[in-house]
Amino acid sequence: MIAGSGGEGHSTAVLVMVVSIAMLMLTVGVPGSASAHATGTPAVTSWGSHTILVLPNGHNDTSDIQAAFNTCTSHDWICTIQLVKGTYYTDQITVYGFQGSFVGAGQRSTIIQGLPNLASPGAAYNTSTTTFWSGLPGPANPWPVLFTFVNGSFGVSRMTVTDTNYNPIPGGYDYYGTTFTYLWADITVTGAQAYATFDHVTVIGGAGEASIGPGPTPSSFNTNIGINFEGLFLPTPTSPLSAQIPLSGSFTVTNSVMQDIYSGYWIQDLLNARATVCYNSISGSPLPGFADLSNTPFWFCGNQVTNVGVGAGVYGLQSYLKTDLLPSEVYVTGNYFGMNWGGSGPFLADFGPGEGLTATLSAVVTGNTIVTNMSCGCYTPAYPVIFDYNLSSIVVLGNTVRGGGSGVIVTNLPGQVALIGWNTIIGALVGVEVGASVSLGNPYTAPAYGTNVTANVIKNSADYGIAVVGGSSYDVVSFNFVKGSGLDDLYWDQTGTNDFWFANVYATSSPATLP
Repeated sequence: MIAGSGGEGHSTAVLVMVVSIAMLMLTVGVPGSASAHATGTPAVTSWGSHTILVLPNGHNDTSDIQAAFNTCTSHDWICTIQLVKGTYYTDQITVYGFQGSFVGAGQRSTIIQGLPNLASPGAAYNTSTTTFWSGLPGPANPWPVLFTFVNGSFGVSRMTVTDTNYNPIPGGYDYYGTTFTYLWADITVTGAQAYATFDHVTVIGGAGEASIGPGPTPSSFNTNIGINFEGLFLPTPTSPLSAQIPLSGSFTVTNSVMQDIYSGYWIQDLLNARATVCYNSISGSPLPGFADLSNTPFWFCGNQVTNVGVGAGVYGLQSYLKTDLLPSEVYVTGNYFGMNWGGSGPFLADFGPGEGLTATLSAVVTGNTIVTNMSCGCYTPAYPVIFDYNLSSIVVLGNTVRGGGSGVIVTNLPGQVALIGWNTIIGALVGVEVGASVSLGNPYTAPAYGTNVTANVIKNSADYGIAVVGGSSYDVVSFNFVKGSGLDDLYWDQTGTNDFWFANVYATSSPATLP
């Protein structure tokens, strides 16, 4: 990202004199600050070409930060907006078409804190049938988001964004007949096309009204999403969720921290895009993940994901709201997942086949370490550690799973591809479950077809080492080493046909004649 350099003939220093937000709104031609609070003389100055320094004023920095963004976008500059060490207090800020960098002095040095009593959306967009995203964000319709970026090409780095208020938006906003007071997101990137990079950014939530029910700490949240990259909903009063305008471009989150937020990150409705979430720390976040990718690869790699109380470390939903998606891939590689209570590691589902559509999501899950902590005595053992529901293809290779829960569960339809190989699975309820069955603790029955389970090491499963159940057919179980299972090392419920077992090393099986 090039930032702070001169351009368009402006090689001398630019003095940015902010008279008022209203003047800049006229210049920019797009919504300006959503702040309901005015400050005194703005603490905004500049040095060099297209670099704007914003100093904290100690009480409300909304107008100052908004003015810096407005100055850049009004002149179509590539800017660096620089924050110094200290705490900045803000209401909602909306930015259209920003190009450049938004930079702090470090994650522990620059802190952006949401002010109490954030404004509710405009009355016209705050009803049981018309939600906030039906109108563009800005002063007339402040979204329940601290920073909303619409389109643009920019980087955000070296800062912490947080809100510590139990009800950040006390006036609330209506979400189809239910009023919420939590933040929808700390940071949202939306529009038609955006290129956004987040590096060394910390987003921290706190306790709030969003609850996952009884469970581990934290079990309630004041923020729904930490960093959000999502298509723009149609600005009409009757926008259905499926009418979301897809977002193209790229989205990257690296070397960052997402803590105590319902979804640490969320990616939704991307078309012809790329997304990367790698080398981050994600903790106390039940549902970080994605929905509805179209011709979009997503890499989730090298992350430390801990305290996954419920939900999943990476939660993927394909054909969740859209039915016209193009094939996409997700790569879950080299992560550490630490779960408790009832959490999963990767939980990946394609709902298209259930609606008579072709599956469009494929996945590669390799080299991950997934550890379940059952010391609370409350873990739901049938909850999957790695779950595949009807993906077009899934490869699960070289992962280490230990500590509890159902290990790897695969369900798919004929013609879909699944390979489960070279994994080490210790202490699961069932090491590998091909298909799903109520008899094994799952709340439903679903088959798997053509799954290849090979060369896995599976030890000390509470019930079964490898189970083929639920009408699963044409599956191959071979060259696995299975021992120490509480019931049987190999189990076939005989509901499917043409399942093949050979060259496995094991002690017990049901039926006893399995080869």
